[in-house]
Amino acid sequence: MEISYLINKSMRYSMLTEEDKMFICDPMVTGKEIQDRFGVGYITPTRWRKKLGVSVTKGSKKGKEKPWQIKIEQRNCIICSTSFEVIPSARKKLCSKKCVDIHLKSCDRSYMKTEEYRNTLRKDTTPAYRRYRRQVDSLSQKVYEKNIDIINPNRYTRTLCGVDGGFQLDHIIPIRYGFDNGISIEEMCVVENLRMLTWEENLGRNRKNKNVEQVIL
Repeated sequence: MEISYLINKSMRYSMLTEEDKMFICDPMVTGKEIQDRFGVGYITPTRWRKKLGVSVTKGSKKGKEKPWQIKIEQRNCIICSTSFEVIPSARKKLCSKKCVDIHLKSCDRSYMKTEEYRNTLRKDTTPAYRRYRRQVDSLSQKVYEKNIDIINPNRYTRTLCGVDGGFQLDHIIPIRYGFDNGISIEEMCVVENLRMLTWEENLGRNRKNKNVEQVIL
């Protein structure tokens, strides 16, 4: 019969009985169980076992339930009502891929046609915008190289932000505005829409026109 111990932070090896030592040497006993029984820290069980010449493999003990096996609950699939097991924190509501497919087909997606939903897509991180901007930048560079005498007759040095005296190629009609209003890539890259600005002016203009609705040419 196991003896119940009160938590005692000063429990020492010299105070252990033969029954205590047998308990500690049992390979099926976990370090946590030793901590709970004797009220000691997590390092002490290892230290005691070393003194007793016991080597116990780390990890879950054979035949003992894992923590994630103990904390499970039963749920019913919202499609077929089949019962399945999950951990309490899981958000799973469907029992199989088949039920997932059925659920997706039955979902009401009319909200995707609303103006509110379309506004959520107006982000610089959306794949469609990134692709549009990349294509505009690529074509703009080609147009610039062919028409450098018109766009940059003074041969200003093009640089990244933060470089003293640096200039950047700017689109008079912002790329964000062109994307939102369906302006073609070719129209965005015409010579008349390209000009040189200092990086400070270009940076400030980009911030100002981030959510622009009208552009004055």
